[in-house]
Amino acid sequence: MEVQMLRKHWSKVAGRCGAVAVLALAGLGVAPHAQAASAQVVDITCSGSSTENYNPPLTNTTQVVSNRFAEYYSCASLTTSVSSGSTSNVRVGDQNCLLSVTPTVPEVITYVWNNQSASTVVFRDVTVVRAVNGTATVTSTGDVVSGLGVGSNATRVIVIPQLSLTACATTGVSSATGTATLSIL
Repeated sequence: MEVQMLRKHWSKVAGRCGAVAVLALAGLGVAPHAQAASAQVVDITCSGSSTENYNPPLTNTTQVVSNRFAEYYSCASLTTSVSSGSTSNVRVGDQNCLLSVTPTVPEVITYVWNNQSASTVVFRDVTVVRAVNGTATVTSTGDVVSGLGVGSNATRVIVIPQLSLTACATTGVSSATGTATLSIL
């Protein structure tokens, strides 16, 4: 899987370099401001956790829930000084213990990195897959629209373990913590 990610990354680098070479050969001038807004080549891969707090607590009945979440990551990058990052935000929408309701898209998330930079990502595609063992895997894909890595693709995968069946049927589940991965390539 790492080899595939590196191939994808270097294919992107080669494609971007080729586009710059074509512009240079064609004698087309690009204003300095236009260059600043162009895509940045980055390779940030992160793993960590995601904690979600539900108000009101999740039950088996679908209801409007305010979901305050926080993600914390340890990261690796060959092209930046990023070694960790985090985000927190609030989502409001219909949810239940089955986590069968797909989050509203697009979702705009800003990640703050340890090197004092930030990346704002617009996740346009979100899928939720529920496994037989009760875990829910939420996969979000999108693009970095501003900050570090602008123009890069972003993929986030959060795995939430099965919620307490007893709590879902009675008082509700007020929080859940799962694993999280994030890649910006």
